[in-house]
Amino acid sequence: MLNEFRYKMLNREASSPKNKPLEIIENLNLYDEMVVGDIGSGGGYFTHEFSRKVGRDGQVYAIDTDEKALDFIKNHPLTEDIQNVETLRVNPNGINLPEESVDLFFLRNVFHHIPNQAEYFKGLEKLLKEDGKIAIIDYNKRKLSFTGLFGHYTPEIVLLDIMKQAGFSLQEKYDFLPDQLFMVFEKWP
Repeated sequence: MLNEFRYKMLNREASSPKNKPLEIIENLNLYDEMVVGDIGSGGGYFTHEFSRKVGRDGQVYAIDTDEKALDFIKNHPLTEDIQNVETLRVNPNGINLPEESVDLFFLRNVFHHIPNQAEYFKGLEKLLKEDGKIAIIDYNKRKLSFTGLFGHYTPEIVLLDIMKQAGFSLQEKYDFLPDQLFMVFEKWP
């Protein structure tokens, strides 16, 4: 019951107009038949939105370390009518997907939780199609905030450096989120 409440709150926060979910989705340039990995999918708000955007012939993977979050997504009424969502639990060896199978990995507010980030993203690079991308949204440091006080953020320069080490270059940076970074990366040519 407590977990269900938590995931509902995560979805409420993700869908709040102040967090600009429609602008985020619009700037991801999703299309029919696309394959998207929603890493740190939480309650599944973006998983469900991506599912609509990529259509019946697309595929969305809700990827998380939290089995209860994945169960919440699987058992959510929105998921019952959707055939293009699959839940995947992250294992110690990474994400179990075929190489060159994903068009876009999306991470919102989870980058700062990932250990060994450069190695992790090198592993994701192998799973991306040739023109695949990684979209990262993470908190920017604010001194007098929960995220700033408890280290739940990633400085922009650190994020850029880690992604460069992992073999990615910045394709696009968006500035419409007041307290967060929003960057899209592509493989080095």
